[in-house]
Amino acid sequence: MHLDQTLRTIIENREILVTFILSLIAIIKLTSWGRAQAMALDTIVGVVEGLGAADVKRAVARMEPDLPDAAKDAIIDSVAKADPKKSAGCPFMRVVRELFRVF
Repeated sequence: MHLDQTLRTIIENREILVTFILSLIAIIKLTSWGRAQAMALDTIVGVVEGLGAADVKRAVARMEPDLPDAAKDAIIDSVAKADPKKSAGCPFMRVVRELFRVF
């Protein structure tokens, strides 16, 4: 009897379950895409920092005020990874920053 109720509940709410599963897949794909983008940005920033390319740094500094906050934070985080003298803050604060940006 309990199994019958469970199956009935699943069948009655199948649209919600399908939506949930599709949303979960989209979140996983976006997260992996975001990580790939961050890795690419980290690599580029690491090369620029390693070469000491002052012209590139000045150009990025000029363009940075026009970027959205998320892009500015990504640049700060990437530079902090490439240059140990710079700090991007603790991981907890980065999560809090992202949570407030979403809401």
